Amino acid sequence: MLALTVNTLIDDQGVYTFEPDARGDVPNADALVIVGLERAHDIDDVPHRELLQRIGRRVEVWRVDSYDRKSLADPDRPDGTASPGVKMVSFVQRAPDISHEQFVRHWTEQHTPLALRHHVGMCRYRQNVVRRAFTPGGHEIDGIAELHFRTREDFETRFYDSDAGLQVIRDDVKRFIARVPMRSTALMEELVLRSAPAGAPEGAAP
Repeated sequence: MLALTVNTLIDDQGVYTFEPDARGDVPNADALVIVGLERAHDIDDVPHRELLQRIGRRVEVWRVDSYDRKSLADPDRPDGTASPGVKMVSFVQRAPDISHEQFVRHWTEQHTPLALRHHVGMCRYRQNVVRRAFTPGGHEIDGIAELHFRTREDFETRFYDSDAGLQVIRDDVKRFIARVPMRSTALMEELVLRSAPAGAPEGAAP
């Protein structure tokens, strides 16, 4: 294993608070575990994957290609310590009239500069492009977005630069993301292990 980052649910979900369904489930993810691997050709490469079943009734595993669009300068943060602030994670499904490749092209080439321009409180932005789903139902997800904010206040009051910027993002999202309730969660990130050099590829993200 090259790296391991664990993101856990924040009790106060703010605008991402959902009512439980008939089974008592909500769209929020209890945790996001990002594992950096030397190879990710098989689910057996996910270390101790049976332990994941202990943190949730539903576990999804993907192989992803990760792209850091804006980085938080914390190279000296010790392993096992939480990064500051709040991370919003969204599990994104492409619009039904476009292919996965078209979704990726729009997200990475056209949406990225808009996000960097209008999400003014964001201190780190990572796009995880799904390349393979290892668990049932995972094929419905095309990408996993990580938007990191240094403080809760930035998350709540500086998500957008203006009402006009909010509208720009909404209009663009309609072009490539499915009009279904987006699975978004506010999480706290903890760096468990970092043995990989900067820029090394990351692997499965359940």
